[in-house]
Amino acid sequence: MKNRIGYIDMSKGLAIILVIIGHSSFVPNNAKLLLYAFHIPLFFFLSGFTLNVRKYETFSGYCLNKVKSLVVPFFLLNSFVFLFQLFVMYPDQVLSFNILHFIKQLLLSDRLHIYFQLWFLNVLFLSHVFSYFILKRRWNVGQWVIIILSLLVLVYLGQKVYNREYYLIWNIDLVPVALIFILLGVWTKNNLHQLEKYFSIYFLPIGLILTNYSSKLNYRVSGYQIVDLYYQQIGNHFLFYIAAISGIWSVLIFFKTLPESSIMKSIGQKTLIYYGVHSPIVLVLVEKLVKELSTKYTGIFVNQYITTIFVAILTILGCELIVRMFRGTNFPFGIKRVGEKDE
Repeated sequence: MKNRIGYIDMSKGLAIILVIIGHSSFVPNNAKLLLYAFHIPLFFFLSGFTLNVRKYETFSGYCLNKVKSLVVPFFLLNSFVFLFQLFVMYPDQVLSFNILHFIKQLLLSDRLHIYFQLWFLNVLFLSHVFSYFILKRRWNVGQWVIIILSLLVLVYLGQKVYNREYYLIWNIDLVPVALIFILLGVWTKNNLHQLEKYFSIYFLPIGLILTNYSSKLNYRVSGYQIVDLYYQQIGNHFLFYIAAISGIWSVLIFFKTLPESSIMKSIGQKTLIYYGVHSPIVLVLVEKLVKELSTKYTGIFVNQYITTIFVAILTILGCELIVRMFRGTNFPFGIKRVGEKDE
């Protein structure tokens, strides 16, 4: 078993909790614009922080590993969720099921044929493939500047492609922005010793203020549009990167300072499973329950923040229940046991 870094697992745990909160229909707008500013970039950054392409001698070996850990779960999780929805949640739709349309959704996985919220896995896989060719070579400072500037240009072009309604297979237009944060994660890991002094708790207020101010300013200057990478809603690029990087910085400071939490580490080690089942299964059922309860107990759910926290807790418990139901089996991953820890 490979060594795990406690504060990285806890950061992953927070990231998936923020994703769950962001997908809730009860989340207040102010909270949503703040967490959407950095929660997906945080996932890409953490993926880069734990990425090590140099341990693979060949590209084929590296690529096979990524297929097993990202592509296979994408197909199997989507299939599992679809069958669960079809036969358990919406059995009245069984007779109208179109297998060819479902297969087309899975294979194309673009904005016209997206299935659930698992687009992140496709983008992460493609980004890791491109990362291999970048990280396998040694570049000087000038060459790194050219690489980063090229990626920034490609992010801009990706927006243009999406805005013209050219929906690319596997959302490849999102790869450049993912690569930027993955490479930032790799760079941070490689220079962690020199950067350690900047992760002092005394820097946390600066990180939080920067995240809050730049995300809200971006919201205003972009016509009151919340950042959403999937829909290429970045707003002002400079403010987007400031908010995302300062948000990531704040999370790392927070968890590097705090004592390790076994609960957060546990959640962080199972983010792939939580990510796959939370929105299409657990969150749907939880929000139905909360809406039923809100009609009977009106005094409890008058505050959106309280309701969102309640929904998030129940969703996390539901995701954990699914993990434990299948512990010790190969389902729904096929290539590893559900109880095992994700990369």
